[in-house]
Amino acid sequence: MILLSLAVEFCGYSVPHPSETKINLRIQTKGTNRVISMSVLEKGLNDLKKVSKHVLDTFQVGSL
Repeated sequence: MILLSLAVEFCGYSVPHPSETKINLRIQTKGTNRVISMSVLEKGLNDLKKVSKHVLDTFQVGSL
């Protein structure tokens, strides 16, 4: 979802160690403004939440 933003040049993650519940997230935007990166992250997470809710709602309606 984050990659859909036109301001994003790169987005990726890595898992430092499989037994830890941590990830490293990297978002590289076309601008150098930290506010842009944070707003891109926030919008991506909100969009992902909306899509997930839609999928869940559709699945639940289909199983009735």
